[in-house]
Amino acid sequence: MKVLVTASTGTIGSRVVKLLHNQSQVETFAGSRQPRDKDQVLLDFDNYGTILAALKKVDKAVLITPASPTELETGLRFVQLAQTAGLKHLVFMSIHRVEVAPSIPHFAAKIAIQKELQKSGLKWTTVSPNNFYQNDYFFKEALFGHGVYPQPFGNVGLCRVDADDIAEALVQAVLNEELSGQIFPLVGPEVLTAHRTCELYSQYLERPIHYGGDDLEHWEKSNKPFLPAWLLSDWKQMYRYFQREGLKATATDYIQQEKILNRPPRAFENFVKETTQNWKK
Repeated sequence: MKVLVTASTGTIGSRVVKLLHNQSQVETFAGSRQPRDKDQVLLDFDNYGTILAALKKVDKAVLITPASPTELETGLRFVQLAQTAGLKHLVFMSIHRVEVAPSIPHFAAKIAIQKELQKSGLKWTTVSPNNFYQNDYFFKEALFGHGVYPQPFGNVGLCRVDADDIAEALVQAVLNEELSGQIFPLVGPEVLTAHRTCELYSQYLERPIHYGGDDLEHWEKSNKPFLPAWLLSDWKQMYRYFQREGLKATATDYIQQEKILNRPPRAFENFVKETTQNWKK
């Protein structure tokens, strides 16, 4: 079985590639703009010819669409090129309960790509994760240097999830075609608020950690030097939705998740404990 993984150096894609390498029956092709290793293949989302050429080498693909102002267009074209290439199975990574907020640009892109998949005639499986625990890696300096947790997702709560759980579910989707034609939520075991997040970081960093607050104008101004304007606007809409509505799992979500993860999801406290121990080293 030959499998292409897009966004193969990202938080999720790199984990998927690593897990697939452990499967003796799988030959993995890691899509890259600048392939350097023998298991990498040229894949540039801005060059549709490279996408088609990569798809023609494989039986299956894991589509992870990286954040981009053209995410919608490139995602739709990927599905169409998969049809042209005769791909046997496409595994797509969407967003948990993506349909609840279609006005958020990257949510809207995932919704449209899913619809394109469902009408494509391709065999497909979708994994839809909540906010990743590993996003917190970006906040090490704020936590250590300033005692602040800066991600402004509010206190209604998210069912955040570990990237390793997401990657494992994506690999299960590749290996088990009996899961095809279904959408699987990937969520953590608890509702996490910003306040609870700060409590856990305070406990394991052994110092007070304060929430940076819900002021999205201040958040936007602080991040303007580091993020492009289109991404700031997109994430600002997302965080406004999170602050107002949250993104929580239902009992049905957990039942559906069990079919693909086959074990309980990792708790955020375990992630915080491990991560802070590594930071202290």
